[in-house]
Amino acid sequence: MADIIRAHDDDWSLVREIRLRSLSTDPAAFGQSWEKESTYDDAVWRQRVQDAAWFLAVEDGQPLAVVAVRHEADSPENERELQAMWVTPTSRKTGLAQRLAEAVLAWAAEDGADTVTLYVGPSNVGATGLYRALGFQDTGERWQIVEDDPDGAWLKMARGV
Repeated sequence: MADIIRAHDDDWSLVREIRLRSLSTDPAAFGQSWEKESTYDDAVWRQRVQDAAWFLAVEDGQPLAVVAVRHEADSPENERELQAMWVTPTSRKTGLAQRLAEAVLAWAAEDGADTVTLYVGPSNVGATGLYRALGFQDTGERWQIVEDDPDGAWLKMARGV
Protein backbone atom coordinates (compact mmCIF):
# COMPACT_ATOMS: atom_id res chain seq x y z
CA MET A 1 0.00 0.00 0.00
CA ALA A 2 1.27 3.43 -0.91
CA ASP A 3 2.25 5.90 1.78
CA ILE A 4 1.02 9.48 1.61
CA ILE A 5 3.91 11.83 2.33
CA ARG A 6 4.36 15.57 2.41
CA ALA A 7 7.12 16.49 -0.01
CA HIS A 8 9.96 18.44 1.54
CA ASP A 9 13.00 20.10 0.03
CA ASP A 10 14.77 16.78 -0.63
CA ASP A 11 11.72 15.42 -2.49
CA TRP A 12 11.71 17.94 -5.36
CA SER A 13 12.86 15.33 -7.88
CA LEU A 14 9.92 13.05 -6.99
CA VAL A 15 7.56 15.98 -7.45
CA ARG A 16 9.16 16.75 -10.81
CA GLU A 17 8.95 13.11 -11.91
CA ILE A 18 5.25 12.63 -11.13
CA ARG A 19 4.26 16.11 -12.31
CA LEU A 20 5.91 15.64 -15.70
CA ARG A 21 4.37 12.17 -15.98
CA SER A 22 0.95 13.68 -15.28
CA LEU A 23 1.42 16.33 -17.96
CA SER A 24 2.56 13.82 -20.56
CA THR A 25 -0.20 11.30 -19.76
CA ASP A 26 -3.16 13.67 -19.35
CA PRO A 27 -2.16 16.97 -20.99
CA ALA A 28 -5.71 18.34 -21.25
CA ALA A 29 -6.29 18.01 -17.50
CA PHE A 30 -4.00 20.86 -16.54
CA GLY A 31 -3.54 24.54 -17.30
CA GLN A 32 0.12 23.89 -18.11
CA SER A 33 2.01 21.74 -20.59
CA TRP A 34 4.78 19.17 -20.48
CA GLU A 35 6.59 21.22 -23.13
CA LYS A 36 6.82 24.18 -20.75
CA GLU A 37 7.38 22.47 -17.39
CA SER A 38 9.95 20.01 -18.74
CA THR A 39 12.26 22.97 -19.41
CA TYR A 40 12.28 24.10 -15.75
CA ASP A 41 15.68 23.75 -14.16
CA ASP A 42 16.24 22.11 -10.77
CA ALA A 43 16.07 25.42 -8.91
CA VAL A 44 12.53 26.04 -10.19
CA TRP A 45 11.40 22.60 -8.99
CA ARG A 46 13.00 23.18 -5.59
CA GLN A 47 11.18 26.51 -5.34
CA ARG A 48 7.85 24.94 -6.34
CA VAL A 49 8.17 22.46 -3.46
CA GLN A 50 8.78 25.36 -1.08
CA ASP A 51 5.92 27.49 -2.45
CA ALA A 52 3.16 24.91 -1.91
CA ALA A 53 2.39 21.88 0.20
CA TRP A 54 2.88 18.91 -2.13
CA PHE A 55 1.62 15.47 -1.16
CA LEU A 56 2.70 12.29 -2.88
CA ALA A 57 1.49 8.72 -2.81
CA VAL A 58 4.70 6.69 -2.83
CA GLU A 59 5.16 2.94 -3.04
CA ASP A 60 8.57 1.27 -3.11
CA GLY A 61 10.17 4.68 -3.63
CA GLN A 62 8.08 5.45 -6.71
CA PRO A 63 5.47 8.23 -6.81
CA LEU A 64 2.01 7.01 -7.88
CA ALA A 65 0.00 10.18 -7.29
CA VAL A 66 0.44 13.85 -6.52
CA VAL A 67 -1.45 16.91 -5.35
CA ALA A 68 -0.46 20.42 -4.32
CA VAL A 69 -2.24 22.91 -2.09
CA ARG A 70 -1.46 26.54 -1.43
CA HIS A 71 -2.89 29.91 -0.58
CA GLU A 72 -3.11 32.00 -3.72
CA ALA A 73 -2.33 35.70 -3.21
CA ASP A 74 -5.61 36.76 -4.85
CA SER A 75 -7.76 34.42 -2.73
CA PRO A 76 -9.45 35.15 0.60
CA GLU A 77 -7.37 34.32 3.69
CA ASN A 78 -9.72 31.46 4.61
CA GLU A 79 -9.22 29.59 1.31
CA ARG A 80 -6.56 27.19 0.13
CA GLU A 81 -6.50 25.89 -3.43
CA LEU A 82 -6.05 22.24 -4.35
CA GLN A 83 -3.94 22.03 -7.52
CA ALA A 84 -2.37 19.50 -9.86
CA MET A 85 -4.03 16.36 -8.50
CA TRP A 86 -3.16 13.31 -10.55
CA VAL A 87 -3.09 9.56 -10.03
CA THR A 88 -1.31 7.16 -12.37
CA PRO A 89 -3.82 5.30 -14.56
CA THR A 90 -2.97 1.92 -12.97
CA SER A 91 -3.59 3.34 -9.48
CA ARG A 92 -6.94 4.99 -10.16
CA LYS A 93 -10.03 3.84 -8.25
CA THR A 94 -7.85 2.54 -5.41
CA GLY A 95 -8.61 5.32 -2.90
CA LEU A 96 -5.37 7.25 -3.47
CA ALA A 97 -7.18 10.40 -4.62
CA GLN A 98 -9.33 10.33 -1.49
CA ARG A 99 -6.27 9.88 0.72
CA LEU A 100 -4.51 12.77 -1.03
CA ALA A 101 -7.61 14.95 -0.63
CA GLU A 102 -7.72 14.10 3.08
CA ALA A 103 -4.08 15.20 3.40
CA VAL A 104 -4.91 18.46 1.61
CA LEU A 105 -7.92 19.13 3.83
CA ALA A 106 -5.95 18.41 7.02
CA TRP A 107 -3.10 20.66 5.91
CA ALA A 108 -5.51 23.45 4.96
CA ALA A 109 -7.18 23.30 8.38
CA GLU A 110 -3.78 23.39 10.12
CA ASP A 111 -2.87 26.38 7.94
CA GLY A 112 -5.91 28.30 9.15
CA ALA A 113 -8.30 27.74 6.24
CA ASP A 114 -11.93 26.71 6.44
CA THR A 115 -12.42 26.18 2.69
CA VAL A 116 -10.55 24.33 -0.04
CA THR A 117 -11.20 25.29 -3.65
CA LEU A 118 -10.10 23.86 -6.97
CA TYR A 119 -10.59 24.40 -10.69
CA VAL A 120 -11.45 21.62 -13.11
CA GLY A 121 -11.97 21.65 -16.86
CA PRO A 122 -15.61 21.32 -17.93
CA SER A 123 -14.90 18.31 -20.13
CA ASN A 124 -12.95 16.48 -17.42
CA VAL A 125 -15.95 14.48 -16.23
CA GLY A 126 -13.85 11.90 -14.39
CA ALA A 127 -12.18 14.50 -12.20
CA THR A 128 -15.43 16.43 -11.70
CA GLY A 129 -17.15 13.24 -10.55
CA LEU A 130 -14.29 12.44 -8.20
CA TYR A 131 -14.35 15.91 -6.68
CA ARG A 132 -18.13 15.72 -6.20
CA ALA A 133 -17.72 12.35 -4.48
CA LEU A 134 -15.14 14.01 -2.20
CA GLY A 135 -17.69 16.65 -1.20
CA PHE A 136 -16.70 19.51 -3.49
CA GLN A 137 -19.53 21.54 -4.99
CA ASP A 138 -19.66 23.80 -8.03
CA THR A 139 -19.53 27.42 -6.83
CA GLY A 140 -20.89 28.78 -10.12
CA GLU A 141 -17.66 30.74 -10.64
CA ARG A 142 -15.58 30.12 -13.76
CA TRP A 143 -11.96 30.68 -14.67
CA GLN A 144 -11.73 31.57 -18.34
CA ILE A 145 -8.63 29.73 -19.55
CA VAL A 146 -9.34 30.21 -23.25
CA GLU A 147 -11.23 33.34 -24.36
CA ASP A 148 -14.64 32.72 -25.96
CA ASP A 149 -14.33 28.94 -25.66
CA PRO A 150 -16.91 27.14 -23.47
CA ASP A 151 -14.40 24.35 -22.92
CA GLY A 152 -11.93 26.98 -21.75
CA ALA A 153 -14.06 28.04 -18.77
CA TRP A 154 -12.95 25.88 -15.83
CA LEU A 155 -15.38 25.24 -12.97
CA LYS A 156 -14.51 26.43 -9.51
CA MET A 157 -15.46 23.90 -6.84
CA ALA A 158 -15.24 24.25 -3.07
CA ARG A 159 -15.79 22.39 0.17
CA GLY A 160 -15.26 23.07 3.84
CA VAL A 161 -12.45 21.51 5.78
